[in-house]
Amino acid sequence: MKSFSQLMARPTGILCRLLQHCQTIKQLNKIFRISLSAPLSQHCYVANLRDKTLVIHTDTSLWATRLRYMIPELLCKWQQDMSMPTIDQVEVRVRPALESKHCPQAVNTVIDK
Repeated sequence: MKSFSQLMARPTGILCRLLQHCQTIKQLNKIFRISLSAPLSQHCYVANLRDKTLVIHTDTSLWATRLRYMIPELLCKWQQDMSMPTIDQVEVRVRPALESKHCPQAVNTVIDK
């Protein structure tokens, strides 16, 4: 059985790819939240990036609807931002918030260590 450090040492290993994906999601979430106004940015977060589809979770259908109206403007803005990967589509899903906080904050503490 391989140790954790051996698995992480291989740049093609699954754990390395998973860590890179988590870091990409964290960076996208940061850019995404900056792109939104204050009330909306507090109710949604980047959940995933699959192919060229950005998956966003919101905590209620109200915020999901507001975000859906903003998608064309956001896509246009992101196409001009060189730090953003190519995003052709945004998928918005309603995921009620956990009682404590959203999962991305928990993920951030793990990635930052």
